[in-house]
Formats: sequence, structure tokens, C-alpha cells
Amino acid sequence: MDLLSQPVLILNSSYLPISIKSVKDAICMLLLDKAEVLKEAKDAFIRSEKLKIPVPHVILLSNYYQLPKRRLRVSRHTILERDNYTCVYCQKKPAPSKLTLDHIIPRSRWEIISNEKKFFEFNSWENIVTACRDCNTKKGSKLLSELKWKIPEIKKINQNSPIPNISETKAEKYGWTEFLNY
Repeated sequence: MDLLSQPVLILNSSYLPISIKSVKDAICMLLLDKAEVLKEAKDAFIRSEKLKIPVPHVILLSNYYQLPKRRLRVSRHTILERDNYTCVYCQKKPAPSKLTLDHIIPRSRWEIISNEKKFFEFNSWENIVTACRDCNTKKGSKLLSELKWKIPEIKKINQNSPIPNISETKAEKYGWTEFLNY
């Protein structure tokens, strides 16, 4: 990933994370005096003929902007982020390309399970988790109770939250942990 496309955490003037932009967009905001740098890379710079700008990791907007309304959709990316790129069954962290999505209650069993036990939709946050290929293959179309498997409580996602969903891994990689509430 080149320097200009790396992610930068954008904080509202109230220090609330509101979005993630590219370094290129963040530098434009800085040059237009719309933001200030809170955290920057130590050894990475963007250079021009007359400027040498440290690559920002976190910027603070100068003015207060109303938080954008968003609704998080269930997708591979959002499920992997929620589960911190970790298999919920064996707790291993393989490469993202080796992770799959698994339905806790498989489609083949969905109609058999009584409505009293289902409080959610089939393709919902509550029924989809991250699994490594090995665990997903072992589980197949079985229920967790048949395998005597237990999973930790699934992290709740506020689907209407204006705050972006950021994994702990990503936060640590870019130095955002101190600006997020984990």
C-alpha cells in the first residue's frame, strides 16, 4: 500500500472518531486548515519541492461537523472487523484470505429450529461469524450443540452508530487505540 492511500483516523472537534480517510485526503484538509495533526508517523514523509509533511495517522477537525448517519450492513468486511479477523471457534488468526463466514444456524436447519429459539434473521449479525476453513469444514451443517462447541459472546454492533467499526488489529497497526473506546 502506498503512503497516500494509507488510512487516517478522522476525529470530530469533540474527539469522537467519525471516519477514516486516505493520507491524501487528510493532507488536503491539513493544507486547507480544516484540521490539525494529533498523531503522525515518525519516519514517513510526503515530500514536494518545498514541503516535507509527516504522514498523519490521526487528525482532528477544526470545526464541529454533525456526525453522518450511517447504517452498517452485514458484509464479509464488517463481520471480519467485528470478530477481529479471528476464528470464533478455535481463536486462531489466519490470514484474512483463509477466513470464511459461517452461519451459526445453517440454512439446512433454519426451518427446523422453532421460532421461539430464533430471535433474528438468517443473514444477520447474530447468525454469522468468522471461521477458519478447518473449523467451518468440521462444523458443516451441524449445530454447535451437536458438536459440543461453545463460542464466546458475539460483540454487539450498533448498526446505526455514526462511529466507524474499527478492529483492534487495525487500531493497533495505525496507532489509533488511544482514540477509540475498547
